[in-house]
Amino acid sequence: MIKIYTTCIVGALSWCAVAQADTFFNAEINGVYPEGKYSVGTVELQYGYKDNDNKKSWYISGGPIATDTAFTDELEYTFGGFLGGAYRINDKTAVYGEIFGDTNETVIGKTGFTYSF
Repeated sequence: MIKIYTTCIVGALSWCAVAQADTFFNAEINGVYPEGKYSVGTVELQYGYKDNDNKKSWYISGGPIATDTAFTDELEYTFGGFLGGAYRINDKTAVYGEIFGDTNETVIGKTGFTYSF
């Protein structure tokens, strides 16, 4: 049931985004090396929409992900996406948050702040 609601919400946000946001493409390669040994690597191809104004920004994207792990011989393919945004507190500081999810039922959230010098 949660998956159905998530799909509806993401779909609705995507539909709204088409009318009022800029599109982007992001190709990203990530590697994880705990204690100096290769563990996991991913290649992500994301297509999305983003919107900015002076105080806030948001984005939504999705695409295929290829994952390689040190303990398997084959790549694993999934589909994943991001939903994130930021709010500018002043000219130099902003807070942000991002949620990632994929078809392997992986969900990752992160939040933080940025300070511009």
